[in-house]
Amino acid sequence: MKILLQILALLWSIQSFAHSLMPTIDLGVIDKDRIRSLNNRQFISEDNFVYRPIAHPFDMQMYFFDHTEWLTLEEDLLHWSGAMGVDPRIVLTTLAINSGWSPESEATEDNIAEYKLDIKLIANRLSQLFYHGISQNLSNDDTVAYSISSSLNADTSWTQWVNFYTQWFGEPNSSESKTTAQRPNMQWPWRLGFNWIPNGPHSHTGSGSPLSSVDVSYDWPNWGGQTYSVAAAHDGRVSVFSRCQVRITHPDGWSTNYYHMDGISVQNGASVNKNDRIGTYASQRNVALCQGGSSTGPHLHFSVLFNGRFQSLQDLSLGPYRIDVGRYNYDNNCNYTWMLDSRNNSKRCFWSRIDNP
Repeated sequence: MKILLQILALLWSIQSFAHSLMPTIDLGVIDKDRIRSLNNRQFISEDNFVYRPIAHPFDMQMYFFDHTEWLTLEEDLLHWSGAMGVDPRIVLTTLAINSGWSPESEATEDNIAEYKLDIKLIANRLSQLFYHGISQNLSNDDTVAYSISSSLNADTSWTQWVNFYTQWFGEPNSSESKTTAQRPNMQWPWRLGFNWIPNGPHSHTGSGSPLSSVDVSYDWPNWGGQTYSVAAAHDGRVSVFSRCQVRITHPDGWSTNYYHMDGISVQNGASVNKNDRIGTYASQRNVALCQGGSSTGPHLHFSVLFNGRFQSLQDLSLGPYRIDVGRYNYDNNCNYTWMLDSRNNSKRCFWSRIDNP
């Protein structure tokens, strides 16, 4: 019987492996001497590199009101900035230096389509390099400089990058508006009283680190199947990034991302309370992936951040369950990754149905 249960758990884990949101890039070995040789590498702090839509809001119309033809890029920009956790100003500046794009350039159907793809790829590269730098214990200044400079076509573009950023967005806000709150006790991102099935912890991209995210679904249907209401895991203010992605930010600096959404029922800037309904997870693939990516079926991709940086779920409590993330993305071995139910001090495995009391 024990072997049978292990086989069933393995089959379920294969079925509910939800996605690799973006392809993994070749990170290589970090040349620390090269990074430290960059002039003015402290120009952008971590606080201005990560996307904190409440602390550092971005309104594309504010910057490009004389060039409204480029506003068609706004949803792509906000969506991938939110999903990858990189400030839109960073993404746009990198796009400009790499492609020669400028808000003053002529907008055509072809180059808009090209820049939409570039935005996705650039945001992914910046994000993966940033978290790789953190994993290699670079200082904050070196991590940001490494992420940006390694995303440019040539090292000689670093000064151009700084100049473009300053021209369009001004000097970065130097105030480090960070909080030092303890880990909050959140609920699961579905309505209280219902039982859903989470899969294993993984990074926000589906590979690498930190293991900040988990995918949840009521019953993991095929595309077109029945889907259910998504609820706010905590109190906070809403940032709507796209038709399929929302973030909720608490005043203490913690926030949660909700991706693959449909029928978002909250407004950008609105305040919500814990357990408020904010929409459903999408039943149709084209809705769930409103700006691209990949997914094996209807589910909610749920991530946790602190001060704009994706955070490991290790020791985070969702309802009565405290999480041990395991060894790697989507680890399905319950000896290494599990949820500890504080009500009876018992372990529960991922890929099993759990309550949200």
